[in-house]
Amino acid sequence: MDNNLENKDHSYSVPEGYFEQLPVQIRNGIFLEKLKAKVADTGFNTPIGYFDELTKQINTEIIADRLKTITPISESASVPVNYFEQLQANILSKTVDQTKKKQPTIIRLLHSSILKYASAACFIILSATGLYFYQLPHHPVKPVYSDLATEQMLYNIDEQVIIDHIEANDLHQAKASPSDVALENYILNNYTQSDIASVL
Repeated sequence: MDNNLENKDHSYSVPEGYFEQLPVQIRNGIFLEKLKAKVADTGFNTPIGYFDELTKQINTEIIADRLKTITPISESASVPVNYFEQLQANILSKTVDQTKKKQPTIIRLLHSSILKYASAACFIILSATGLYFYQLPHHPVKPVYSDLATEQMLYNIDEQVIIDHIEANDLHQAKASPSDVALENYILNNYTQSDIASVL
């Protein structure tokens, strides 16, 4: 039985140097697994809104390159020598020294001539408008409630009272001529009851 096993060809073969490189490959595999466990995200991620702003960034870079070719770089765009070393001292000299030199100016409104002239102008304007409105003709306004009261009184008069008044004053109803009818229609169409009552 041992002879049969030794003479059999095995279909599995191992590459050359496999067992010599095996410990190094195992250690590399363990190291990579530890790195994967430490880093939460695997692979590469793009920032949020990257593809939305990509065309704008590409266009701005193209325009900047064109501007660089059109306008040559001159010395006026360069920074003077020792600019950054002297920057803080320059800022302090311009701000701190000027705040010490400036003193606040006090403007007294009560004693200034501007206040006197302004108050005199206001007084003149108010006086002139008061005199103007005082001299306007005043039209007495008839209160609306009096018209309403007169109309209400006409509705409250009984027909019998009107008939008694006519009979007591010996007023006879004359037959209306065609001109009187036209006159009556005109009055009824063009005047209100309060106008008619005020005339009576």
